[in-house]
Parts: sequence; structure tokens; C-alpha cells
Amino acid sequence: MHSLQAQLALKLSAVFSLAALLAICAVVYEGTQAAKTLGDDELEERAIQLARFISRGSDGIWRLELPPRQRQLYESPARTRILAARTGDGRVIASTDAEFAAELAGWPAPVGERRAFRLEDFGAASQDYNGITVRVQRSVGILWVSVAAVSDADALAYGIVKRFIVDVTWSILLFAAVMLAVAVWSIRRGLKPVLAASEMAAAIGPNATTVRLPIEYLPTELLPLVAAVNAALDRLEQGFAVQRQFTANAAHELRTPLAILTAGLDALSHGPEVDKLRGDVSRMNRMVDQLLRVARLDSVALEVSDRTDLRATAAEVVEYLSPWALAMHCTLGFDAPAAPVWVSGNAHALNDAFRNLVENAVFHTREGTEVTVAVSSSGTVSVADRGPGIPEPDRKHIFERFWRGRGVGRPGAGLGLAIVAEIVRAHHGTIEVTEAPLGGALILMNLPLYAQDE
Repeated sequence: MHSLQAQLALKLSAVFSLAALLAICAVVYEGTQAAKTLGDDELEERAIQLARFISRGSDGIWRLELPPRQRQLYESPARTRILAARTGDGRVIASTDAEFAAELAGWPAPVGERRAFRLEDFGAASQDYNGITVRVQRSVGILWVSVAAVSDADALAYGIVKRFIVDVTWSILLFAAVMLAVAVWSIRRGLKPVLAASEMAAAIGPNATTVRLPIEYLPTELLPLVAAVNAALDRLEQGFAVQRQFTANAAHELRTPLAILTAGLDALSHGPEVDKLRGDVSRMNRMVDQLLRVARLDSVALEVSDRTDLRATAAEVVEYLSPWALAMHCTLGFDAPAAPVWVSGNAHALNDAFRNLVENAVFHTREGTEVTVAVSSSGTVSVADRGPGIPEPDRKHIFERFWRGRGVGRPGAGLGLAIVAEIVRAHHGTIEVTEAPLGGALILMNLPLYAQDE
């Protein structure tokens, strides 16, 4: 299990379960002990109180004179409670039950302050008694008062304590469950900043190198890691900036000698070698132009909130490239609604995108065929050629920079469709490639329509 949240929740569950088990065991033990000592404490208190009613007359005879209420309790025929008293040397001096007095006479002299005892099947009624012998200091000397009660009273005490244990056990389990739920909620809430940082990290890419992970509200233990990641992002941003600057500078520096070379070739007479050089220089000019466009897209964020007529922009590109397409032995077809199609976008960037799409289609269509450009009222632009098409495995790669399909004979840098994809992404649109109805490739570009409240 690799989830930190799950690990913490599991460990807390184990801790709370163990704590609840220990608490229940403690309650059971203490409750049992309390039930055991509850009767002894009550009997001890009774013995101390009853000792006040034992006295020694001037004739040296010990007497037990109980008040009417105690007499009814200790001298009743049911014999639920019995009482006896002994002197310090163990001699029985008073008793409410003759059998109990005879039993005590055979016991050794008591020691200590208190001693519990139990009588089983005692007396004519064969009852079980729990009792206690207590040392009491009187003016006439030390007395050992023994009080016993039938076990039914203890059973009542045990029943009360058992009920208490059951109630407390449920309370402990409920409390543990609530505390575990609170702990899990606290963990989830505490990890929210980590999840937010993860989402931001997932959005970082070549087009978003300025994003940095936030350190506010993060756990202290994660701050070194986040700081290290941000430092690595700083270095990557610097590397991207150097690379982009180099690409832009190199492309810019190449434009002047290529322009001079083009002018020089135009001054020469036509011939096979000269025409070949002109074609090579034309391709170099196109590649340099694409490199400059890539550098511009990477370094400057496009403003795409303007109201742009998609139909007019596409029509302008078709009109501009039609003579060139005829020179390449194909024609351009244009299909669009009569009304303008307003989208949120940058007209210059969209013009570049349409140019690259049309040029790519013209390069790949068969001679003598038509490249069709269509605009729909929903903000979709489609460009269809009648070339060999694009194999299914290659369709997910054609928008990558410098990627060129297998078996492509025409030289190129593989930047045209990558530029288109960057422009579409900046416009929050989508682009995909599929098979054209008449064979060849069909590229669909979907752009969001302009919202009137923008």
C-alpha cells in the first residue's frame, strides 16, 4: 500500500483499536474488582457501626444491644445477615447466631486490620455467605467484629457492575469510532495542500515552465522536497529559455544569408542545377520560418480572447495559397457558411495554423487532385487531401515536433503540424486526424465559439 493517507488511516485504526481494547479490559478488570470490594466495603462499614452497640458492664459481662432496626435485620429467621464479635485474644463475646459463634470460636486469632472470609453451605439453611472481620478500637479494648451476608447481595452488586461494564464498553467503542473518523478527516484535510501541489505539478510542462509548487500550508516534513523540486524547475526553465533563445537567434541569423542566396539564385538562368538549388533554398526558408514561429509560440503567450471571424481567416489563407497550390499541380477547394463564424482567437496565429495545414495537405496530396478546406458554423475547420493517408499507429505522433512518418520522401523538419497543435492548444481547442471520405488524411480542428458576454 503506497498511499500515505491509507497508511496513516490504517495505523491510526490499529492504534485506536488497541487503545479501545485496553480500555475495555481495564474497565472490566476495575469493574470486577469494584464488584468484589463493594460488598466488603459495605460490610466493613456495617461492622464499625455495629461495634458501638457492644459494651462491657461493671459485672464484666459483654452485651450486644442492637437498635430495633438492626435487630430485625440481624436476628430475623431468614438469617440473611449474621454478626459476631471477639476480643483481642480471639474469644467470642457476642453473636446474633449461635452457629456462627461456634464457627468463629474455632478460627485462629485474627491479625491485621481487615480480613474477608466466605462461608459455603453454612447453617441449617445451607446458605453461602460473604463476610469480613474488622479490627475496631474501643475504650474497653480491641474488638474483632465479624459481619457476613448471604451472597445474593453480592450478586446484585455484580449485576449492577456488569451492566455498567456493558454500557461503558459500547461508549468506548463509539468514542473510538468517532475519534478515528475525526482523525481520518483531519488527515484528508491536512493532505489537501499536498494534493493541490500535485495537481499543479501535473500541469507543468514546456509551455508552463513558470509554475512553481506552493509551500503555504504544506507539512513541514515536505518543505525540503518541494523546495528541491522548485529549484529543479528553476534550472529547467533556464535551460528551456537558453534553448529557445538559441533557436530564435539561429533562425534569425539564417534569414539574411538565405535571402541573399535566394536573390542570387533568382538572377541566374533556369537550369536543372539552379532549379534544384532554388528548391533547397525554398525548403530552408520554410524551415527557418517555422523555427521562428516555434520560438515565438514558446516565448510569448498568445492573446486568444479577441473576436475573430474563422470563415474570413480561412478564406484568406485559401486565396493566398491558391496560386502556389496550382504551381504544385493541385487545386484548393473552399466550403463555408454564408455568415461569419465568430470564435475567440488570435487571427494571426490562426492564419499560421491554417497555412501549415493547407501546405501540409498540398505536399501530401496526389498531383491533379483537390485539397478541400471546410469551415462549419460550430467552429470546426477541416482540411482533407487525397494522398496516401496516415497509418493508424502514426496518428498520435504527427503533432509532435520533428516527427516525420515512415516512408515520407519529401524533406522537411516536421514542425508544421506541431505548430498547428500548439496554436490550437493555446486557443483551448482540439485537433485530430482521421481518414478522408475520398481517401487521404482529414484533419479536424475544433475551436470554441465567441461568447457574447466575454
